[in-house]
Amino acid sequence: MKHRSTARFALEGVEGVVVALAVLLTWPITKRWLWNWGSSSAERERSWPGDELVSPNHRTYTRGIDVIASPDRLWPWLTQIGFGRAGFYSYELLERIVGIPIRNVESVIPSLQKLVVGDEIVLHPNAPGIPVALVEEGRHICFGAVEEMRQGSKRPDPARSWSMYVEPGHGNASRFVLRGRVAPLRKPTPLKRFGVLVEEPIDFVMEQRMLRTVKRLAEGQEGR
Repeated sequence: MKHRSTARFALEGVEGVVVALAVLLTWPITKRWLWNWGSSSAERERSWPGDELVSPNHRTYTRGIDVIASPDRLWPWLTQIGFGRAGFYSYELLERIVGIPIRNVESVIPSLQKLVVGDEIVLHPNAPGIPVALVEEGRHICFGAVEEMRQGSKRPDPARSWSMYVEPGHGNASRFVLRGRVAPLRKPTPLKRFGVLVEEPIDFVMEQRMLRTVKRLAEGQEGR
């Protein structure tokens, strides 16, 4: 099992702190460009599997990146995502600062290559996992649950879905697309509103690093 090198951990940690501060300070201005980072208008406008997990009254973002590797080389990196698994391929230093003792794995782990509907992926050791709602091997993994199925205190507020897609590209290439949908707060409070405002830029910071890391790993694997 290969982990991120100390040098890469340090360099990406510094990058993460700088990027996070810059995005947080400029989000009211830069949001219009970063909200759908890397995605095409066609990707933003189309319907994707998992869109139905959140009611039509929602905020949606779509982010993507070109990967010069075949879909079958890209897919294994996605199926092993999660705390206690291969990590999230993002800024380890920032994750540790918020209490996630994570070490990202930089090799494909055969024992982590199977996800089925109902499995849960843990984001934080002190938080409940998010369920796998839809999965089609080689194509998409959608996390969340249909809102009507959520009961009582376990219902997140706001409700949300988060999905990963692998799309065949030209030649031996792929598109890696992330899509998030967030419903309005059911019981808005000042603290919850503040939380949503902070989550938006932080989600972008962590996800753009994830997209770029998965691209690097899949392209490196392609050349072997």
